[in-house]
Amino acid sequence: MTDPHVPEPTTNDLAVDLTSVDLTSVDLEAMDEIQRRVLWLAVRMVHEANHVRPPDEIKVGGHQASSASMVSIMTSLWFGHLSGDDKVAVKPHASPVYHAIKYLTGELDASYLTRLRDFGGLQAYPSRTKDPDVADFSTGSVGLGAVAPLFAAAARRYIESRFGPVTERPARFIALVGDAELDEGNVWEAIADPSLQGLGNVMWIVDANRQSLDRVIPGQKIKKLMQFFEGNGWHVVEAKYGRRLQDAFARPGGDLLRDHIDTMSNEEYQSLFAHHGSVLREKFLAGAPEALRGFLDQYPDDEIAPLIHNLGGHDLDLLLDCYRQCDAATDRPSVVFAYTINGWGLPIAGDPLNHAALHSNTQLDSVRAGVGLTADTEWDRFHPDSPAGRLCARTGGELNNTPVPAIAPLPIPAAVGVITSKPVSTQERFGRVLTGLATVDEVAARI
Repeated sequence: MTDPHVPEPTTNDLAVDLTSVDLTSVDLEAMDEIQRRVLWLAVRMVHEANHVRPPDEIKVGGHQASSASMVSIMTSLWFGHLSGDDKVAVKPHASPVYHAIKYLTGELDASYLTRLRDFGGLQAYPSRTKDPDVADFSTGSVGLGAVAPLFAAAARRYIESRFGPVTERPARFIALVGDAELDEGNVWEAIADPSLQGLGNVMWIVDANRQSLDRVIPGQKIKKLMQFFEGNGWHVVEAKYGRRLQDAFARPGGDLLRDHIDTMSNEEYQSLFAHHGSVLREKFLAGAPEALRGFLDQYPDDEIAPLIHNLGGHDLDLLLDCYRQCDAATDRPSVVFAYTINGWGLPIAGDPLNHAALHSNTQLDSVRAGVGLTADTEWDRFHPDSPAGRLCARTGGELNNTPVPAIAPLPIPAAVGVITSKPVSTQERFGRVLTGLATVDEVAARI
C-alpha cells in the first residue's frame, strides 16, 4: 500500500543484525534523538489529517499538545524499560505518539502515517480491533484505559496462582494517564478496591501537564491526588524537576530558585513556556527577591529556558530511574506523577487553550527544521547503522518478537441447557450461561 506523501523505503528500512546491538545499556543521546523524531511524527500525522485533505472535506482535529506532553514518558518507557511481556494502556490523546513509536520500531507500515483518523487507517484513540499496530488495551473512553491494566494484573495474579507462571519473566501492567483523566469516578473506585491491593506489578504514570480541555489545573490538586494514592496504599513517586534544575537547586543560593518556582501558581508558571532568553529571565524574576536575580546571573540567556523549563516528565534519565523505583516496590501498586509541558517542544507550548490547537504550515516548517528534517526526509526512519537506528531495532526486536505461549483449547460444549420461557435481559442470559459453564470441569477451573 503506497501513499504519494510517503517516500518509498530507503536505506532507513534495511534489516539490522540484532546480535550486534548492546542490550545492556541505554544510550540517552540516541533516546533523545528518538524522542525528537517521535514528537515530529506525531505532530506531522495530525497535521496531515487536517491540512492535507481535499478542500471540501471537514477537518478531523487531533491532540498535538497532549501528545507532546507524553513524548518523553513514552520514549523512555518503550526504548529503555519495557519487555515483550509487559502490557501498556496508552493515554487516549497520545495515540499519535504510540503510532510514531510503532513506526520507528518497524511494526507499522509507512503508508499508515498519512491515514490518521481516516476510514480504515489509524484510529483517533488506541484500538485493539481497528489499529494495524495492535494495542494492548483499547483506551478510547477516558478513564477506562487507566483501570484496565489494574484489573488485568488482578486476573493475571489469579491465573498464575491457580496454574503457575504464564511467561518466564513477570509481566508488568502499566497505565499512561492524563491528570484530568483522574476526575473519572471509576478510577477512584478501582484505586480503593481492596481486591486490587498488593499488585506490585502495576505502574501508573500520570502525565501531570496541569491542563485540561479549557483551563490550567491548580497546583494544589496534584498534591491532593498524590495524597489520595498514598492513602489507598499506593507507592507514589514524584518526577517534578529534571536533573538540570535539581543541580541548580543544589548550588549555593539554589534554594531561592526552588522556592520561587514552588510558590508560583500553575497559571503563572505555564505562561513562561512561550518565552526564552532575556524575555523569559525578566518575566520569571518579576516579583522575585533581588538575590535570585544574582543567582541567575551565572546562567547566560541561552541557558535560561533549558533551566526554567526543565520538568521531570521530560528528563529521560530521571524517568527511567522512577520506573526502576516502581519495579523495586513489589508489595503494592505504584504511580509516577511526571510533571510535563502540554505542547512540549512546540510553538503552542503552555497555551491554556492548546488542547485541540493545530499548527499552521509556517509553524510546522519551523518544527520540522528544529529536528533537522526537510520535506524530502520528514517521514524517514533512522539509518540502521546510527545509534538511534540500533536502539529502534533493539526495541522492535524485543517487543515485537516475544513468542506467545501455546495454550490448548478448552472443550467448550455447544450448549449448556439454558432455557427461558419468556424474554430476559442479555445480562441475565449471560449470567445463566456462565452458571451452566461452571458445570463443565475443565472450564469451571478457569471461571
